[in-house]
Amino acid sequence: MLKKVVVLFVLLLYCLPVYAAPQEENSAELLKTVLRAQSVEKIAHGVWVIPETAINDYFAMHTESDKLKNPSIKLLGDNRMQIAFDSSMGRVNLTCEVKQFVHNQTQSYAQVYIRKKEVAGKPFMSWMLKFIPMGAIANLYGNPLKDSDVDARFDGNTLKINFRPLMEKTLLNTDFGRQVEINSITVSEGVLELNTNLRPERMLGLLVAR
Repeated sequence: MLKKVVVLFVLLLYCLPVYAAPQEENSAELLKTVLRAQSVEKIAHGVWVIPETAINDYFAMHTESDKLKNPSIKLLGDNRMQIAFDSSMGRVNLTCEVKQFVHNQTQSYAQVYIRKKEVAGKPFMSWMLKFIPMGAIANLYGNPLKDSDVDARFDGNTLKINFRPLMEKTLLNTDFGRQVEINSITVSEGVLELNTNLRPERMLGLLVAR
C-alpha cells in the first residue's frame, strides 16, 4: 500500500500540464479541460486552477493497472483531499492535507499530512491503522521510491517529497521553465489552485525575453 500512496501523491502534485511534455493522445483534451477552468481574475493574481476532473483524468492516463487500480481523488477544501484506490486489503481511503508546497529555482518540495486512513467495509482494520503511522510502515518495508527520480520519505504520517531530481526531466528544466515559481497550493472544493508568479505581465516578459 505504501508505494501506491507515494505514487499517487507524486502524480497529484505534478499533474499540471506545464510540468511534463505531453505525449499521450488524450493530453490535448486534458489541457483543454485545464484551460477552461481558468479565470481572468485568478490569472491576474498568478493563480492557476486545476479542476478535480482533470486530476482524475490524469490519474487514469498515468497509472499502471497492475500496480494501482481505480484511483480517484476528491478535493474537499481547507487544503484537504481524499484519495481512494483498490488494494489487496480492499478499497483504501486516505484523507490528506497539503501542508506545504514550494517550487522555485533552488527548491522543489512538498509536505502532505495523512490525517485519516480507512479501508472500506473493514472497521477493525481501519481502527488499527489509526495507531500505525506511515513512517513505521516505511521503516518496516523500506522506502518504496529509494531508486526513483524523487526523494520521498515519511516522518510519522507526513510525506516529504523533494522533486528537484524529477525536475531535470521536465519542461521546468528549460530557460522558460526555470522562471516558474509556485509559492503554495490551495485545495478548495473541487479545484486545486497553484499560487504562482505567472501573472500576465510576468508571462509577457518571459515570452518577449525568448
